[in-house]
Amino acid sequence: MKFTNAFEGIKKIFIAEILALIASVCLTITLAFTALGYVSAKTLSTTGAVASLGGMAFFGIISAVIAIIAFVLKIMGVNKASMDEPAFKIVLYLIIGGIAVSILGGFIPNNTVKSIFSVISDVVSLAITIYIIQGIKNLAAKLNNNEMITKGDTIYKIIIAIYAIIILARIITLIFNGTASYVVALVFIIIAGILSIVQYVFYIMYLNKAKQMLA
Repeated sequence: MKFTNAFEGIKKIFIAEILALIASVCLTITLAFTALGYVSAKTLSTTGAVASLGGMAFFGIISAVIAIIAFVLKIMGVNKASMDEPAFKIVLYLIIGGIAVSILGGFIPNNTVKSIFSVISDVVSLAITIYIIQGIKNLAAKLNNNEMITKGDTIYKIIIAIYAIIILARIITLIFNGTASYVVALVFIIIAGILSIVQYVFYIMYLNKAKQMLA
């Protein structure tokens, strides 16, 4: 049994997630430069302020450009894979929902509400990842590949646990943004960024296995 469309689609998703991982690393570095800029402003360090602004601009732009490319590739991949496996159609709907949440969040000036939309966006991202894994598991079942089904179940647990911590970090950031220390908020944002990188690594490894299964 061959699933040519799913193979081509997952290949694109695999590349998209590698690019998303690079974008996530760049974003985490940008946040680190943001923290440096805040500390430099407090200590009146001109050199630190200039370095932080340069780093924020450089890595921020790279992160944005790569993220856009990854997003387009991901949509193309999911659309292609949906021709062989219905679970990927749900992913398309979730992506559309995620876009709607991001657009709504962008139009709201209140930072607290923006942060709430950011948490919702994280939940949608988790759902997208889960349904992609489910789609791969469904294909594995059709190919009688029990190993990939078992690995899919394990990846579920790992990613859900990491996302739970990421969402908790976002909520803590929301609390601190509203009241106390900006530095504490940034620390939690950076922690969320690092955890996001970890979950990308596990996810990409599973996508690579899926690609090999369908080859």
